[in-house]
Amino acid sequence: MAFIMTAMLSPAPLSHLEFPPLRRKGLELVSRSVTSRSAALHAYAASQLGAELIATYGAGRGSAGNSSWLLLSGLEIHLGQSVLAPDLIGWRRERLPRMSRGSSGIALAPDWVCEVLSHPEERAQLLPLYAHEGIRHVWLVDPEVRTLEVLQLDGRRYSLTALHSGTGTVRAEPFGALELPLRLLWAE
Repeated sequence: MAFIMTAMLSPAPLSHLEFPPLRRKGLELVSRSVTSRSAALHAYAASQLGAELIATYGAGRGSAGNSSWLLLSGLEIHLGQSVLAPDLIGWRRERLPRMSRGSSGIALAPDWVCEVLSHPEERAQLLPLYAHEGIRHVWLVDPEVRTLEVLQLDGRRYSLTALHSGTGTVRAEPFGALELPLRLLWAE
């Protein structure tokens, strides 16, 4: 006779946890915590957006009107003294034709980053770093209020070029050839 033992574990709420910035080999790693309330929405929005973009622009899918991109998630970018890990990152293939092997990150500033916002202070923390490194396009997705902000670097600051909300279909630079149904990002 075999006995099977199971344990019921209750997940600890994460909303009370604060994570200090991490240091690694003299580089600053900007850390972000995700509240338990928004973790599922955050993951869903990032995954769906990545899938849509990769299906259109990734892995050599570019055409005459839209260039091919290297689109990634979960990878560090090493910029100056900062090590960042945006939710989604993209380089035009002309600038980064292939990834180097055996590296924990990429030291070339991307052409585009997307952050799925989990905390109000993320914008204030990340945008100055991205602007300093010359990242031309930034998207900010807020799955709780259902918005997509499209920002473009204008000198040393970002300008809001579009604010999309709701469930309609939009086009957003630098991926203007893609008709993006916003409803796909909101876990409906």
